[in-house]
Amino acid sequence: MLMDLSHGNKSIAAVIMLGTILACAPEVLAQPVDAVISDKSAVDLQRAIASSFNVPPVRASDGGVVITIHLWLDKTGAIVGSPKVTASGGTEAARKRLSAAALRAVRRSAPFTMLPKEKYDVWKEVVLNFDTSGFAQ
Repeated sequence: MLMDLSHGNKSIAAVIMLGTILACAPEVLAQPVDAVISDKSAVDLQRAIASSFNVPPVRASDGGVVITIHLWLDKTGAIVGSPKVTASGGTEAARKRLSAAALRAVRRSAPFTMLPKEKYDVWKEVVLNFDTSGFAQ
């Protein structure tokens, strides 16, 4: 099961990150989000990635693009293996351009040392969602 930790927070940086979704055990899902990972850790993760995201020009004709990056982390917060990137909406050119930019931002931001080490089982698998539809010029 996946848990959405975004709480509706939107980054004021270059892109709106709709959320950080962490895979976790079913028994963890019964707990309040704050008991799983702090709001501060989730916001710090969002800020770190958003500050590294150099959004290429987005035109209204590109349509709204939503990018999902699924990644796995080791206990230090470093990325393990190759993240899986998918994109929907918009034109093919916009999906490719924005997906590449989002993946670069995630890689630049790693390792994610702001995640609490004692809760590694909660954040070892992360799914990040980026919505660039609000940036059309």
